Amino acid sequence: MSDDLVKTMSDCKWPEGTCACYAQQVVKTDYAGRVWMHCEEGLSLSKASMSRFVMFCLTNRIEIGDIYPFAPDYPRSQVSASVRLKPEQFDAFETETGGKLRKPPVISLNSSSPSELKGQNDE
Repeated sequence: MSDDLVKTMSDCKWPEGTCACYAQQVVKTDYAGRVWMHCEEGLSLSKASMSRFVMFCLTNRIEIGDIYPFAPDYPRSQVSASVRLKPEQFDAFETETGGKLRKPPVISLNSSSPSELKGQNDE
């Protein structure tokens, strides 16, 4: 094992807070400078909208994460997608696809030590 991995694993403070090895993986930067973004507005379940979205992503080397149609039984229902793209591609993505990008939510489980997780009735 490498010294970095051993050091990371020995720094792990799991149940006291977020595991250090997990936290390092989450903040690791992409080799091409891309960031994950969510698109929940502007995409619809239609041939035109999905064609524009997929063609733009494929021709611009944008990674597609998840695609979820809100109501697949209904044409033109809302579609949510996650994409990984460079910040300089944001404006072109929104212009070409009609989708609006936003940063994904940040979820941190067990981010506090147990002593800080007292409820209102805990004393």
